[in-house]
Amino acid sequence: MRPVLLSAPVLLAAGLLAAPSAQAADALGQPTASLCFRLHDAALAGGYSWGKGRLYFGGHSYPVKITGGGAVGIGYSTLRGEGKVYNLARLSDINGTYWSVRAEGTIGRGRNVTVLDNNHGVDIKASMRTSGAHLAAAVMRLTLKVNPGGERAEAMPAACSFPIR
Repeated sequence: MRPVLLSAPVLLAAGLLAAPSAQAADALGQPTASLCFRLHDAALAGGYSWGKGRLYFGGHSYPVKITGGGAVGIGYSTLRGEGKVYNLARLSDINGTYWSVRAEGTIGRGRNVTVLDNNHGVDIKASMRTSGAHLAAAVMRLTLKVNPGGERAEAMPAACSFPIR
C-alpha cells in the first residue's frame, strides 16, 4: 500500500468547506424597518423621479410618497425596489431629503444598488430592478414623505410585492 500525501492547499480547502459559513455583519448595523417602492425616472440632461412605496415599521405599514431627481441622464426607467432601513427610531424620522450617488445603465432590464441617507441619520440600503432605456450618473436627491393616516397593522413581508397598495 502507498501512503496518501495531502498538500496544504487541499487541507485548507477541505477545512473551508467543512467549516460553517459565517456571514459578515452589515456595516450599517441591524435594520429597523423595510421599504418597498416603485419609482419612475425620466431624464433629458436633468432628471426627475416620482413614485410611491410602503414602509414596514413596528408591526405596521405606512404609505410613502417619493419625489426628487438628479443630474446628467437621458431616457426613462421604472425601478422596483426593496430597501432595508437603518437607524429609524421614530416614524417621523423617515420624512426628509435623502442623498445618494447613483449610476444606471439600463437597456431592457437591469439591477441597481444604492445607499441613501437623510439629515435625521436614517439610512436606506436599496436594491432595485430596473426596466426601460436609461443612462444616468448623478447625485440623487429624493424626498420621502410618510402618510400616517394610511397606517395598516401589517407585518413586514418576506419579499416586496407589486403593485404597491
